[in-house]
Amino acid sequence: MNFASFVVKKRAPWSSWLIVFVAFVAAACGKKGPPLAPIVRIPAPVSMIQAQRVGAEAFITVTVPAKNIDGSMPVDIGRIEVYGYTGRRPPSNAQWVSVADLVATIPVIPPPSAGAPPADTTQPPDLSKGALTGTMVTVIDTLTPQKLVQGRIPEEPRRGRGAPVTPIVNTNEPDVLRRFYMAIAFSERGRPGPPGTAAEFPLGETPEPPAFVNAYYTETMIDVEWPPSGGIIGFLFNNALPPEEAPLDAQFEPVVLPSPVAQTAANATVVLPTGPVMYNVYREIAPDPFALPDATAQVPWAGTPPTPINPAPLATTSFMDSVEFDRERCYTVRPVRGTPPNMVEGDPSPPNCFIPVDLFPPAPPARLVAVADEGGISLIWEPNAEPDVVGYMVLRGEATDATLQPLTPTPVTEPRFRDTHVTAGKKYMYAVVALDSRLPVANVSAESNRVDETAR
Repeated sequence: MNFASFVVKKRAPWSSWLIVFVAFVAAACGKKGPPLAPIVRIPAPVSMIQAQRVGAEAFITVTVPAKNIDGSMPVDIGRIEVYGYTGRRPPSNAQWVSVADLVATIPVIPPPSAGAPPADTTQPPDLSKGALTGTMVTVIDTLTPQKLVQGRIPEEPRRGRGAPVTPIVNTNEPDVLRRFYMAIAFSERGRPGPPGTAAEFPLGETPEPPAFVNAYYTETMIDVEWPPSGGIIGFLFNNALPPEEAPLDAQFEPVVLPSPVAQTAANATVVLPTGPVMYNVYREIAPDPFALPDATAQVPWAGTPPTPINPAPLATTSFMDSVEFDRERCYTVRPVRGTPPNMVEGDPSPPNCFIPVDLFPPAPPARLVAVADEGGISLIWEPNAEPDVVGYMVLRGEATDATLQPLTPTPVTEPRFRDTHVTAGKKYMYAVVALDSRLPVANVSAESNRVDETAR
């Protein structure tokens, strides 16, 4: 037997198995697996939201998400829906849409492409087509009587077939109704993102506004004053007198504490945040007639929260404001109680509108000095410090006549003047007055000190 043929015959079965294995692997590599699910982009939750109650309106400010829920960019977002709910506790995340009312829908402009020029941050955003990602937007919720009562109570999910659906009742509910707000972002295809955080404030009667506002102005300031909220009774509540000291031999009756039920009933009537009433001052100024009109488009879903001119709520009943003449302005005052998120702001007082008129002449120029030399008499004085002084008029008369007449046809702008229309050996009397920029007739100061000098 040939040895080579014997070896081949012995190895032939292993070669066959190797061929079969390679063919199986090749067939497996070409087999198609199950299709992969497409990547779904949904916007991140609206985590930055604020709610401010001002009288019968609520201003809800949200920040439009700039990223998707997985942190990727650009964000896939088409709109934001803002919901409001009145109750003692907010609904769960799964129940917001079913029990809350839709307050506003904010359209969102898709983010610019990678090669687009950056937006102009020096100008206010144009909201006519929608909000921009990463920006803050405010909507208004009018607090109608229907929104001041308990909203629809969330129902328990069914526990089994035929089980009755009952509202969720919590015996430890707070006694004060609150208004809650939450926003949900939707992708351009309408897929909702997860619910974000909620903002809230207490409901109930707000502090009573001041009955009127007075304003007094000077050359530099406006003093705004108003009576306390609630009149004299409100003043006494906010400024309680210290208790009187009881005599040493006084007999005290035992104090009976109310029962928990009575405490709960008493607490149910307390619907206002605690603390003294404070105040915010608001000012509206008539538009400048020489300024260009505002070209910013007004959109129905956007609002602007009112901004007081005082940096923080005032504990006093007065405020000093700067003055600008010849432009109408209106002042109103709103009462404030509590601190965020339990702060409420009441309705405004009646407005006080007026036009400050500049009736304040400049101070008379000081330290006028006259020096005679060859060909004339030189005058010099201290300049006025008022910013609205535009010039000076030089007055002259003969020493024997106390009546002085204007020497210059128009005001001089520098605190000096040289009189060359003089006769040698004749004595002259001088004075100077300052003029401000009021139109059409300037305010004129009193005369400076008078000086006399003899021409050479």
